[in-house]
Amino acid sequence: MRRAQRNTAFYKVLLALFLATFLLAGPVPAKVITYSGNGTAGTIQTLIENSSNGDSIFLAGGTYEGNIVIDRSLVFGALDSTNPPRIITSGPGAGLTLSADGITINGVAILGNASTGLQILSDDNRISGSTITGHGTGVVFTSASHNVLSGNIIEGNSVGIDLDRSSGSNLFYFNAFNNTLDAVSQSIDNVWFSAGQEYQYQGKNFTGPLGNHWQGAGTADSNGDGVGDASFTLVPGGQDHPGAVAITDSAPLVGPLSAYTITKSAPFADDLTNLRQQGGSGTPVSLQSGGVQPVITSGGAAQSQFSGGLPSGLSPQGQQPPNNPVIGFLITFWWLIPVAIVVSAACGIWYERSRRRRRDLIPEHGPAPAAWNTTVVQKSAEQTSPALPVNEYAIRLPAALEKKYPGAEYIAEGGVSRVFHVRDEKNNRDAAVKVPIRFDEVTGTQFTKELTIWEGLHHKNIVELYAANIFPLPFIEMEYVPLSLAEMQFPLDETKAAGILLGIAEGLRYAHEQGIVHRDIKPGNILLSQDGTPKITDWGLSKAQGTKQSGIIGFSLEYAAPEQLAPTLYGEPGPWTDIYQLGVLFYEMLTGHVPFSGDGMGEVTHAILHNAPVPVVTKGRNTEAINAIIAKCLQKRPLDRYASVGDLITDLRHLDLAG
Repeated sequence: MRRAQRNTAFYKVLLALFLATFLLAGPVPAKVITYSGNGTAGTIQTLIENSSNGDSIFLAGGTYEGNIVIDRSLVFGALDSTNPPRIITSGPGAGLTLSADGITINGVAILGNASTGLQILSDDNRISGSTITGHGTGVVFTSASHNVLSGNIIEGNSVGIDLDRSSGSNLFYFNAFNNTLDAVSQSIDNVWFSAGQEYQYQGKNFTGPLGNHWQGAGTADSNGDGVGDASFTLVPGGQDHPGAVAITDSAPLVGPLSAYTITKSAPFADDLTNLRQQGGSGTPVSLQSGGVQPVITSGGAAQSQFSGGLPSGLSPQGQQPPNNPVIGFLITFWWLIPVAIVVSAACGIWYERSRRRRRDLIPEHGPAPAAWNTTVVQKSAEQTSPALPVNEYAIRLPAALEKKYPGAEYIAEGGVSRVFHVRDEKNNRDAAVKVPIRFDEVTGTQFTKELTIWEGLHHKNIVELYAANIFPLPFIEMEYVPLSLAEMQFPLDETKAAGILLGIAEGLRYAHEQGIVHRDIKPGNILLSQDGTPKITDWGLSKAQGTKQSGIIGFSLEYAAPEQLAPTLYGEPGPWTDIYQLGVLFYEMLTGHVPFSGDGMGEVTHAILHNAPVPVVTKGRNTEAINAIIAKCLQKRPLDRYASVGDLITDLRHLDLAG
């Protein structure tokens, strides 16, 4: 008895230690903060001091006075790219100082009369789409490395950029300079162009390096790709800049930034390697001599705005690794060690106790069939194959449903439920059966809410619900559709993509007429019948209008509408949310990727709330009309989108899709 009590006490202490370690070490959900300068939220500096690493702060258009210091890893930028926030600086210091690693700045204007507009004291930061003007020095780098400046306008300063001797491995491309002295550097280990870019210039697509636009460079462009035929070298001299080195841009831009649209960026590490192999920024580098030819496609025109995209190589994978990556990893993630020890101990104790209990309960010749009610069972001899030996396991229907649906075949599962392919012998048809993964109160409540919403929908573009019940346990029997849109190879031609979208829109128009909004339109929730008819499934996130009853509160981030991310700014989700997600889906089917993406939640959220999508280029004759449809669907404000799905259907039917 005493031993049992000691064991129980030990397990309680171990569990408490595990929970405490998890709570202390586990990640904290990032916040998205919008700020207009009004109300009781305090100053911008107050917001920064009350935020945590990974949070995002978006400023509404307007004027904000005062110098700012960002001392944690944040996404900081404009809420509306057409009306950027203007930070008015003053005094002998810097208007905006970055003193933490991993900060993203996008779409702000740094104005005023401070000695320095932007001071960078840290590493791995990204500054894009911003304007810095009116200062003694626009941007100052002090012992700062692996930073990227792209898509910025740096003009009207005495010195545009100033890098000290300890600032290296920084990348500058696709910026516009017009200052008394555009740049001065005491370090040769920086890159002033980016190789392997995919971009549009004057309506044509090209692949090659892109540098910066230097006022008065006057470089010729014989092949019309928007890049000068010769390198541009800036050689500062005089007593004001002792120790300064020559700066060479091997791919200077001949036009303003508005003439270009970057569609895909090359990794930063590739640019840095090319630079080092050819002698640093003081030696001219020509990446065009390597046989890279322009890639020109028909259709589409250049978009006269910077999309806000950042080089894919800026992620940690694209940077130079530390001398000893193992030690660096252990220093950064030290808290994983106690977590691993506690989890391993807990799992070992659980396994030993489970094995002892199983040994005590199971008879020598195995359990009686009625003793088990589980979704994991041993495969029978008839099910074995070289790929699945007899001792492997397969997911099966719960025992309470196996008699009703013998021979069920597991298909897939999500966060709440599993789906099985079954044969309904009574009605002589194939069907799909959906059951909860867990049989607890919360899961059961969400599952029955989905059942209630779905059972009233009957349309050729919505998966048909055949039967549903909560006895002997909650389950849904529905139409079996073998193919998911997520299994198709994107991009699709415009005729096929428009046809699929039209069918989905018809199903949503019907649902909206019944007062039901889906709120999670994405490829995984669209099935395709054998004749190609698209059918909407998974109504777990849907909501009946006029009621508080809805499915699970959540969404797929890359398909989320602005109102799902910032409801205080854009209002609650509604039919307009489905319209936005139709635009995302149409874009993805035509390009092979979603319009807004990033390295983490903060960057994706920033892109959805801030950026405009890069235009779609198709091989058909509807490029302009398709881009207009997508742009209207993807408007940030719900009121600027289509008034109804019916209006979207009208525009889709006006496309010229004849063979």
